[in-house]
Amino acid sequence: MIKGISINVASSSQYPNGRGAIDPANNSFEYLPIPETKDCTGNIPTYSDLKWIEPQKLKKPGLKVHLDPEFETYTYGHVKRGFGDVNSLLSLEKGEYLFFHSTLSHIKDPSKWVTAIIGYFEVDDVIDCRKVSNDEIKENYRERFGNNAHLKREQPNVDFLVKGSEDSKLLKKAILLSDFDSPRKLKDYFKDTITTTGGKKIKDDHPWYRWTLKVTEPEEILKE
Repeated sequence: MIKGISINVASSSQYPNGRGAIDPANNSFEYLPIPETKDCTGNIPTYSDLKWIEPQKLKKPGLKVHLDPEFETYTYGHVKRGFGDVNSLLSLEKGEYLFFHSTLSHIKDPSKWVTAIIGYFEVDDVIDCRKVSNDEIKENYRERFGNNAHLKREQPNVDFLVKGSEDSKLLKKAILLSDFDSPRKLKDYFKDTITTTGGKKIKDDHPWYRWTLKVTEPEEILKE
């Protein structure tokens, strides 16, 4: 059975520019990456450089971005978090799915927010870099992962690199996992499809939107 996991990515309320925006009229959204905080080589884009973001809405549009995942060559660099993510990533096989979920703010009222899937990779490869030095990461993986934010850092410091196939995509319309009136409650529709990495049902009072999640039926998400 084809399976998947979903990883929490993108900017949130704790960062200077807050969450990305979503228009509830049609679920179109802005993918707002986290800011880059490490020394990098080459040209690193700022928030103003990202064509899908309206810089005038941001408090600090001049900040550089850590664009990860990126949806041009479909790469993602993961730093382990300790919430079941390591075993989940290691279990992914070629052709299975890595989804990306984020918290997004109402485009007209930033105090309101939801959790939504913003994109996914059809997995081509998962590389365990935990025992690989930074120099080896740069030497061995720069060609395949050169567009990834971690490979643009002077020190990649990445635990996993994931390559998606050409069938991966950044969605044009987000798939809402919660509603504005109950942002911390997983929609009933997804309660059998999305669980904890251990397979338990998600409780409404838990911060599941920050977790790595197990997707038991990826087709239920892909058809949305």
